[in-house]
Amino acid sequence: MTSVLPAAPVTPKAAATRKRLLELSARLFIERGYDAVSLRDIAGEAGLTKGAIYGHFRSKGQLLVEVIRIQLDERDAQFDLEANATDPGAAFDLFIDPGSRELRLLQIDAAAAARHDPDVAAGTEEVNALREAWILSTLQDIENAETVAFVISALSAGVGVQEAHARQVPDTEEWRRTLRKMFNAAFRETRR
Repeated sequence: MTSVLPAAPVTPKAAATRKRLLELSARLFIERGYDAVSLRDIAGEAGLTKGAIYGHFRSKGQLLVEVIRIQLDERDAQFDLEANATDPGAAFDLFIDPGSRELRLLQIDAAAAARHDPDVAAGTEEVNALREAWILSTLQDIENAETVAFVISALSAGVGVQEAHARQVPDTEEWRRTLRKMFNAAFRETRR
């Protein structure tokens, strides 16, 4: 698969401009929503021309995907997936972690945009494939690892949808108790 993600900048000045564009875009996408933000809005906030943005990103969709990829990388760097694979409660707490709320909202916007924007569709497909490979490499000793990876993604997306509808996430302890009961019941059923 040919990468649809943007190439890394080649000069320090380009790297600084790219970083500023990503930070501004993330803020605007979170504040207003992806659909409500134009490249002209981003250029105005950055003090650049719209054409200057095209020197770094081929489209607003590619910019959104790169914002998400960077935020996922930053969050994942703080998360020891291998250690948490043995503690489902700790792993599930990440789904309601307030620090990841903005990322989840961006992912919801990307899921909606991917239906009509080929750059978002291809970019999110690539990011998700890389992420699933990372998850599967950690879960390789677990039976049905692909299904577990799918459930992890589905839970994260589901929490994001609830947050997009301004639903409060449950108390962490209540979340853990409920999930533990649900998964214990499911495991009992599959062992019969």
